[in-house]
Amino acid sequence: MFCKIVSLSIFLSLAHSQDEDAITKLQNAVLVLQHRVSVTEAQLEKTQTRLTQADVKLQQAEMNAATLKTQLTSQLNTAVKRLQETGVALSKEGARIAMAEKEIQRLKDNSGTTFVHWGRTSCPGTPSTTLVYSGAVGGTHYTSQGGAADYVCLPPNPQWNKYGNGGLSSSMYGAEYEQVDNLFGKKNAAKFHDNDVVCAVCHVASRSSQIMIPARRQCQSGWTKEYEGYLMATYEGQGGKKLFTCVDENPEVARGSFEDKNGALMYRVIAQCGSLQCPNYVQGRELTCVVCTK
Repeated sequence: MFCKIVSLSIFLSLAHSQDEDAITKLQNAVLVLQHRVSVTEAQLEKTQTRLTQADVKLQQAEMNAATLKTQLTSQLNTAVKRLQETGVALSKEGARIAMAEKEIQRLKDNSGTTFVHWGRTSCPGTPSTTLVYSGAVGGTHYTSQGGAADYVCLPPNPQWNKYGNGGLSSSMYGAEYEQVDNLFGKKNAAKFHDNDVVCAVCHVASRSSQIMIPARRQCQSGWTKEYEGYLMATYEGQGGKKLFTCVDENPEVARGSFEDKNGALMYRVIAQCGSLQCPNYVQGRELTCVVCTK
């Protein structure tokens, strides 16, 4: 009996010893778990802190994005407004340009100049030059002390208004070539002498100025040569006076006009040395001329 009791005590002691070991291990395991829980909680706290910081940054980014959006929207609206204003300004400017171009075209259509092609019934073949009309040269009688000093280009179909007979008046005569053998060649002298002088009025649409240059055959730089010829006027020993006129170097005559009726005569013009500087002018030489436009 005693032995059984001793054996039971030993068993209980061993069992108690094992329980203590188990408890110790369990306690150690609990400590490990508690440590891990603490570490995890610390990590969670850090994560939470980071999430909070990220949330703050996100909110700030959203606020910045909203502000940027507002700014960009405002800038876009301003740009659109300026673009619209520019479009309106361009539209007005385009209208002004169109009006200016229209005015320029109107001025071009209404601009230009005219000149008389003395001695010819046609106009020179220069660009933009067209015939207005052709006719015959007229003027005051070569012996007249009064009347007009210029030659005129008379149209072939006059239009009359009121008219009557009698009383004092000025007279219009036809013009004839006189002693032009040295001007147009000896072989043509009989053809021109005492024949009536013709003319043509020409319009130049693309040029607005015209000039007759005596003693020259070429125009100045920048000018267009319409034609060249010889200076002619009335004879200085006669009573009447006429303006110097540039007659084409290749003149025509009115058909069937050879008849010595005189009237407004046209003579060659020669250089007279003295007050006229010689050289470059030469005594007795016929003066040339050229008609130019620009």
